[in-house]
Amino acid sequence: MCLFVVLMTASCIKTENNPADETETVTERQTASPDFTVTEPETTTLPETTTEPETETTTVETTTAPPDHSDLYIKGISTEMMVEYFAETVLSAEYSRDTGHKVLVQKWNKPIRYYIHGFNYNSTDVYYITEFFERLNKVDGFPGATRVGLGESYDLEIKFCTRIELQAKTITVDETCAAFTSFNFNTATDEIQSGTILYCHDIPKDQRQSVIQEEILNCMGMSDDTLLREDSVIYQYSNYNTATETDMTIFRILYSDAIKCGMDKRQCANAIKEIYY
Repeated sequence: MCLFVVLMTASCIKTENNPADETETVTERQTASPDFTVTEPETTTLPETTTEPETETTTVETTTAPPDHSDLYIKGISTEMMVEYFAETVLSAEYSRDTGHKVLVQKWNKPIRYYIHGFNYNSTDVYYITEFFERLNKVDGFPGATRVGLGESYDLEIKFCTRIELQAKTITVDETCAAFTSFNFNTATDEIQSGTILYCHDIPKDQRQSVIQEEILNCMGMSDDTLLREDSVIYQYSNYNTATETDMTIFRILYSDAIKCGMDKRQCANAIKEIYY
């Protein structure tokens, strides 16, 4: 099984009762004298009881019309637009988009164990990371991500480092780079096996949450930035927004049963048309 790093991306900034005694009543029988006239008791005729005929109950089957839209649908974003948005961020990679390299769907199919460490990071950074993974963990199909501690094995390294170290490990980016992501995938199955996210420790406070979310999405398989959606957390020219509804919907589509590792653009388009309408 061959594993290698090919996709990289960066960010620029119960009572019991006794029974009653039984009492036997004896009635003395008298014999009438000869002059006694016996009168026959009157016969009472009960009124006839009319039985109403049974009423037959008829069950009428009803059918429910299918919904106009799927639960993924976002008002104002057509199926065609979603297909384009998905292809732009999932079926491309920032550092291979100009090479002609064909990018297929790559995503995690096993639970992720991530380890946070490094230089000069704080509790707020940890919160941003863990809270975002909690959001992703609620998405159907996503295998889930759990934080591990020192000495435990992990699949995803999240490290805060100096700018010099960042530049030294990511020679393809310049001094304005604030974070960098790469992941290894199985070339036979296109399943992501491991990954690394590097964050520069001096990212400005008002930009940190945005950069953290962007790189996590990149490492989960949304490997390229977008030029089509300026409000996106993975917009090419950083706007420092957090993940939008559209960003999360693309992620939901990526991890849905309809999308499989190794699918190409045409296959993804056909699959999206079946679940996004």
